[in-house]
Amino acid sequence: MPVDFSRPMHQWLPTLTYAGFQPGLPDLVLGRLPEPVSIAVGRAYKGWIVESEAERAALADALDRPIPQPEPGRLHFKSGPDAACAAPSEGPCFLALYTPPSEGWPFLVLSAWPADRARRTRIQRDRYIWETFAQKAAALAELERLSPLLPDAPVLRQPG
Repeated sequence: MPVDFSRPMHQWLPTLTYAGFQPGLPDLVLGRLPEPVSIAVGRAYKGWIVESEAERAALADALDRPIPQPEPGRLHFKSGPDAACAAPSEGPCFLALYTPPSEGWPFLVLSAWPADRARRTRIQRDRYIWETFAQKAAALAELERLSPLLPDAPVLRQPG
């Protein structure tokens, strides 16, 4: 089924907020990409790391508008919703496991890296990397894999 990208994004991009479950943890708003987009980008989800109420409001406003398309079929998230939550971020390193707030959504592992760390692909806000997992066991395995890379970072697990 074709996607009408001229409609507001919230009409074709279902989103869900994974709330920060401890002080200092950001919220992560996850959007489930429609199949044609997910195939093109090689990911099933688009995510935004939200650190304030102002960012949350700006992101909601951006999702209420059509996505910018510099040319037909070329979606430009950076000048749309990404701009709402793009400011560089600073803070302590951590690894966090977010549980799905609703059935049918994935587990999330969010990691916060030090500023002096070499640039990594898919880093957001100069420090965050997130990954989705269908199964909790796979998410826990990712925490175990990342722990030696951030040896002084706390490993936080959402209760439940």
